Amino acid sequence: MKPSVALVSLGCSKNLVDSEVMLGLLDQAGHPIVEDNEDAQVVIVNTCAFIEPAVNEAIEAVLDVSELKKNGKLQALICAGCLSQRYQDDLLEELPEVDVFLTPGAVGEVVKAVQVALSGRREVMKAPLEYSYDAHTPRWRSAPSWLAYVKIAEGCDNHCAYCTIPSLRGRHRSRPVDDICDEFSDLASDGAREIVLIAHDTTRYGAEMEPPSSLAALLDSLPTRDYDGWIRIMYMYPSRVSQQLIEAIAQSNVIVPYFDIPFQHVSEDILQRMGRAGDGEIYLNELARIRRMIPDAAIRTTLIAGLPGEAEEDFQMLLDFVREARLDRLGVFPYWPEAGTPAAEMEDQVPPEVARQRQAELISVQEEISLEKNQQFVGQRMHVLVEHELEEGVWAGRSYRDAPEVDGEVMLRATGEGPKPVPGEFVWATVEKAQVHDLETILIN
Repeated sequence: MKPSVALVSLGCSKNLVDSEVMLGLLDQAGHPIVEDNEDAQVVIVNTCAFIEPAVNEAIEAVLDVSELKKNGKLQALICAGCLSQRYQDDLLEELPEVDVFLTPGAVGEVVKAVQVALSGRREVMKAPLEYSYDAHTPRWRSAPSWLAYVKIAEGCDNHCAYCTIPSLRGRHRSRPVDDICDEFSDLASDGAREIVLIAHDTTRYGAEMEPPSSLAALLDSLPTRDYDGWIRIMYMYPSRVSQQLIEAIAQSNVIVPYFDIPFQHVSEDILQRMGRAGDGEIYLNELARIRRMIPDAAIRTTLIAGLPGEAEEDFQMLLDFVREARLDRLGVFPYWPEAGTPAAEMEDQVPPEVARQRQAELISVQEEISLEKNQQFVGQRMHVLVEHELEEGVWAGRSYRDAPEVDGEVMLRATGEGPKPVPGEFVWATVEKAQVHDLETILIN
């Protein structure tokens, strides 16, 4: 019998897809897949290395697993993903606990990586950043059965001044439309009730194709006629949210009106430093355009506080924008000077404590807005995807306004003797109470 394998997946949903592909390839090759690291003979840690905290988390996870070599049945440890790409050969000396390092371009070689690791050789397995799975690549789905992610493209061409993604993942490359449609059909047939389309920039989809295509065209091609679930789109670049894309979402019965648009900042000077276009006025007009066409659209963004050169005036623009934009969801990150990025070499670095203070101010303003937005739903009926039971008679789920992992939850309370919710099914509920991020509802029998 071949050695058993467990996998620890860190970072974003895009990394999770790579993890599921690696497990699928290993399962196809006959390796038993186990959930508990202590039961595994081989453990793979699929790492994120986007920013310094992610690097630290990845190293800590690798070291934690390595302890099983001393006390458990673990025979080999593999470090995969962005940490291996970012530091490559340096890791052979820095992390002697690891047997094999597998870069993102070599994901398809994971079966060989296990063989190498068990042979006693230490190696960095590298490959050009060109790999992309397809609909026929085996996947071991680790997310709940009703939730699935489809990576419609890989890599990024945006080259933002603060970001390491292009060096970690390569140039943007879109998957063929037919291949994505085949994967969508397979996932829908397998019971996925929410399918989330992801990429580092979903709105660049098809731009490099001959002839060029678009995200809107892809949405029109998806075989959704008999699909009774949700489609959610993440990671839209602000200047590429086209009229055609908004119309495709507005006209669909299955694409949830959820717009995840990372603006990052609104000061024109700071955006130029970031290598991005736009300003607060342009973004407010974009939000107004979306809301005119889809009044109940849920809009999420992320912002960076403390980029080098961010003066108090720039920060006040950001605060004013958050107050005026009245977004449904907001993530705020303090700037991290990542080695190898242009922003790390810029003058006028903002002290980390100032960046964290600005982050806290933005979050405080948004929390007031989030509560007010949620209070507008009190008394309304809401369609909810049930996910798990919290306690006797209370379940947690998500509405169209809630992306997995990053947004709030809808708490469902059952009354009477009606049927109980089942994870993975849709139910109707009446909103009873609003919290800052979550909603409390009563199940409609």
